[in-house]
Amino acid sequence: MSVLDQVINKAQSTVPMQRQVQGMQLFQKARQLAFGDKQPVFVEEEIPDVDEVALTDIDMSNPFMWRQGQWGPYFKRLRDEAPVHFRANSAFGPYWSVTRYDDIITVDKDFETFSAEPQIVIGAPPKGLDVEMFIAMDPPRHDEQRNAVQGVVAPQNLDEMEGLIRSRVQEVLDSLPVNEPFDWVDKVSIELTARMLATLLDFPYEQRRKLVYWTEVTAASASATGGTSKVDEMWRAVADMAKSFSALWHDKAARLAAGEKPGFDLITLMQMSEDTKDLINRPMEFLGNLILLVVGGNDTTRNSMSGGVYALNQFPEEFDRLKADHSLIPKLVPEIIRWQTPLAYMRRIAKKDTVLNGQFIRKGDKVVMWYASANRDERVFENPDDFIIGRPNARNHLSFGIGVHRCMGARLAELQLRILWEELLERFEDIEVVEEPEYAQSNFVRGYTKMMVSLTPIGKKSRSARARRSKAKTPQPAPKSSPQSRAKKTAETEIDLRVEARREVADGVVELTLTEPSGAPLPAWTAGAHIDLVLNASLIRQYSLCGSAADASSWKVGVLRDPGSRGGSAYVHDKLAEGATVRVRGPRNHFPLVASKRYQFIAGGIGITPILPMIEAAEARGADWSLLYVGRSRASMAFRDWLESNDRVTVWPRDENGRFDLASVLGTPQPDTLVYCCGPGALLDAVEEGCAGWPDGSLHIERFAAKVVEASADALDAFEVECSRSGVTVTVPEGMSIFDAVEKAGVDVLGSCMEGICGTCECDVLEGTPDHRDSVLSKSDRERGDTIMTCVSRSLSKKLVLDI
Repeated sequence: MSVLDQVINKAQSTVPMQRQVQGMQLFQKARQLAFGDKQPVFVEEEIPDVDEVALTDIDMSNPFMWRQGQWGPYFKRLRDEAPVHFRANSAFGPYWSVTRYDDIITVDKDFETFSAEPQIVIGAPPKGLDVEMFIAMDPPRHDEQRNAVQGVVAPQNLDEMEGLIRSRVQEVLDSLPVNEPFDWVDKVSIELTARMLATLLDFPYEQRRKLVYWTEVTAASASATGGTSKVDEMWRAVADMAKSFSALWHDKAARLAAGEKPGFDLITLMQMSEDTKDLINRPMEFLGNLILLVVGGNDTTRNSMSGGVYALNQFPEEFDRLKADHSLIPKLVPEIIRWQTPLAYMRRIAKKDTVLNGQFIRKGDKVVMWYASANRDERVFENPDDFIIGRPNARNHLSFGIGVHRCMGARLAELQLRILWEELLERFEDIEVVEEPEYAQSNFVRGYTKMMVSLTPIGKKSRSARARRSKAKTPQPAPKSSPQSRAKKTAETEIDLRVEARREVADGVVELTLTEPSGAPLPAWTAGAHIDLVLNASLIRQYSLCGSAADASSWKVGVLRDPGSRGGSAYVHDKLAEGATVRVRGPRNHFPLVASKRYQFIAGGIGITPILPMIEAAEARGADWSLLYVGRSRASMAFRDWLESNDRVTVWPRDENGRFDLASVLGTPQPDTLVYCCGPGALLDAVEEGCAGWPDGSLHIERFAAKVVEASADALDAFEVECSRSGVTVTVPEGMSIFDAVEKAGVDVLGSCMEGICGTCECDVLEGTPDHRDSVLSKSDRERGDTIMTCVSRSLSKKLVLDI
């Protein structure tokens, strides 16, 4: 190290960071006086229709593309005519636009050819404010600094934060005015993200709005993203940030030195890592990483919170579907993030001469990956401009990037959005956008600055009778899709509930009523849903919810003491007395009640539990229904007293009547009728056989025990699995499950039953042919081959590419 470097390092480690920032500001001001201010000035003009512009003149860096709504047709033309497009001159210099999904994946995953250094924005921040951040670093530096803070969004930490996130969402929503317009961006999106950022940083809660202000100012320079030029304000914000964060750093360091137990906030994690423990002595790098973490924690979630409301107003039919079925929320979240794409792009620099989709790119060329275009690529997403809850491949969006630079806070963003919509739908009948939103001036952040909405409480009618503006084009109906993937830990609600009541409902069957100790409402669920009871670290069992889905104050499960079980039912019967606490995960629904004019329900023994709320749902829909309920004896049949009083129910104890003749019910297929069956394996096998002549899709079953599935003759002993989101490829040997192989490689997956009956470990298949061995997927699901249960299923192809 040179003498000059030693002097600089010594100064940086001793001079207060705020003073260093102020000194740099004075230096840059003097430099500007001598050489001039090279900040571009943007004046908004009307952008012409894309057909009126020569292909070579298209400039997607224009920061008014988004405000004027022209970005869509411009990107479509580029995808069709010039997917790798060169713009020779712009306010940010020459650059390549990459607009197709597959090309962007190629660039984003190849950091050896396309470097993230030194910036990920299309331009360059003002001199002196071009701070270092790990998202704009390549491995190994990127990996070292990212790993230092990755733990803040580790699954176990998110599990701990979920209750706090929910309580803060509830506080914000309960304070909102109803039936009068207010600014959703300010009162909900900004407020919630400010609260979350303060939590992640352990920042003074009463000063949380500072975090949002700092991100807005520092991420909006004209030279970097086409924002407004407020360089002096940027310097003041960075100086204020430097003062606050350095004080926070030193306070935490002192507390750690005094023996305080370390927390899981971002600054503490940096202090605990060998790679970043001295980051405070590298002020621009320190500030850069904090700006990155704060901006990353702000923009994606904040603008998706607003974008989701706007999208559902643009597509009111989808809003109606969501309100009618809250179990769609996990499918809603990825579609919001795809449709909104909060950050429009990321920039790379070619490190060597290369060719991309037929275009020669020279070393040093600027390459811009337009995520907003990739997420609307017709080659990947059918009807991409439509907002469709349940879109089969919505989770394949590129809003979080892919490869080593994929957003580390992706799971946290999804968690916040899921909780927000769970709580919104519990409170409000309608959320109307009453004025056209106002948008940020930026080519980078696809954000909202103002969006006026009006809320209608549950049970009230909207004053304007759904007056939100809908698109002229009728949205396409939601495509038939596989059940929502639950492969990530953050896709689940996990809470501690109290056993409020316990009663015997049949010989060997106990009904538990579970409530939230504080009295707070429980997450919504729909008929057919089940929950996991986490009885201890190695004992997790699934039980169907059997109470009323309209009751938000409690959940009910019925549990049969099974002498052949592995301990779950015995634990429930022997240890879960009234007043006990049990951890619950879910609800999750792989047995949903599909709309129909008529239902034939068939239940065997404890299989009656999911059927009870289905009967309630069928009644609410005005559908015709009948139930065949078979059991070993009357005394063993739970909830029999209520059912026997209904003339639509046939109660059939075998010890009195012998075996029931299923052909009398299933022998002749009935029009407009769906058959729903749950019970022991022998009954399900018999019902499957009895429905063989019914139309495809008529039969819906749920198993409590895994069905024996013979391995296909084409099954492979060993095969590769590529985890597309994680960038990990593993070999799955004979005798090891996909789940175990990828978990061993460090990929975050969630499992429960490990027998292929609960659906917890399901994930999407992007390439390859699964060898299905589960008892969850329907025949049509298996034939599509676009999803797999990783705990039991294997592969018929040498390689599977999974969306995990």
